[in-house]
Amino acid sequence: MAFKPFDWYCQPVANGVWATAVQNALGAFTPCTTDTIVICISHLAMMGLCVYRIWITNMNFKAEKFCLRSKYYNYFLALLAGYSAAEHLFRLIMGVSVLNLEGEAGLAPFEQVNYSNARK
Repeated sequence: MAFKPFDWYCQPVANGVWATAVQNALGAFTPCTTDTIVICISHLAMMGLCVYRIWITNMNFKAEKFCLRSKYYNYFLALLAGYSAAEHLFRLIMGVSVLNLEGEAGLAPFEQVNYSNARK
């Protein structure tokens, strides 16, 4: 289909569900490009913004620190963050793929990159 490193990274199936059922120019590469471009880059941008905010808060004493009204909000946000991290860890460790509609075993390399990037 394409050159070898791209085929290895995306692992498209020539006449699979993504190549036949999806009506776009990406065809069999649809889950790879969606996962890589949209999700992975969004995670990197959010991580960069969070690190920048932490750096600004620690270096500039005039910056206001975010404080919630109640500690229960903090506990709820910690529970949501823990669930999000646990879901990605479960998928990475157990090899459960959301985008695999062909019944192949294991995760494609683009999914492994995305799940390991989301853990950070």
